[in-house]
Amino acid sequence: MSTGLRIFRVDGRQTRLGRILLAGEVVDAEPAPSHELRTLPGWVVSHVTRGSGTYLQGDGRQQVIEPGMVTVVAPGVPHLYGTAPRSRWTELFTVVTGPLTDTLAAAGVLAGNGPCLPRAPLPAPALRAVIAAGQPTATDAEHQLLALADLLVDITAADAPDPCDPIKKACALLTEDLQAPVNLREVAAAVELPYDTFRRRFVAEVGQAPLAYRNQRRLQDAAGLLRMTTMTVRQIARLYGFHDEFHFSRRFRAHFGAPPSAYRRDSR
Repeated sequence: MSTGLRIFRVDGRQTRLGRILLAGEVVDAEPAPSHELRTLPGWVVSHVTRGSGTYLQGDGRQQVIEPGMVTVVAPGVPHLYGTAPRSRWTELFTVVTGPLTDTLAAAGVLAGNGPCLPRAPLPAPALRAVIAAGQPTATDAEHQLLALADLLVDITAADAPDPCDPIKKACALLTEDLQAPVNLREVAAAVELPYDTFRRRFVAEVGQAPLAYRNQRRLQDAAGLLRMTTMTVRQIARLYGFHDEFHFSRRFRAHFGAPPSAYRRDSR
């Protein structure tokens, strides 16, 4: 993927659920320079996966932005965020408005202003796939908004993994990047448990082996993209690291009892 700024969408389709006003990404580059506080007409959602920076709000509050953090800013709040001069980061961002974001805000899913570490990791590949998806019809645009809401609900869930518990921390590590390969011994080391102890405790507390848990989550997230985006089966298979769409389809059918195409058709 080339470095720099890429805009996916400006002034997306107006729908019953709202509208994506802006969506894009910064890849290993300095964000577009801005030296003045700005206000935007929609909710800002920014996810930084690499690099660090600073968030500044109109009331003088200042916070550090670190990798993995999600920055949320309400409409009309004066703010500014970015890297230090000549520094780089990688960021996905979108600005959304409408009844759906109003409902998420009222429910506490979109809350506060500024950066925070989500209670559960936000899967950057899935977020990118959602905000970059096309909008051929208003229905497609509504599914896109629902998919974004689904991701935001997941990272603010009340039962999100507790980073102080080794097995719950392991759950977060296993689902942090569902596209990349995972080394279970490295996960065990990260939660400071011997490998055999880690596997025994994981099965006892979660009810399945670590790799089975991760594969189940991959399929569940893939099912969400089938329901809520127009991505092809091949694109989703690649996104979640399956060898090919046929391997993905076999695994999907074994888990859900229907192939991806039938699942998509029946869920709409």
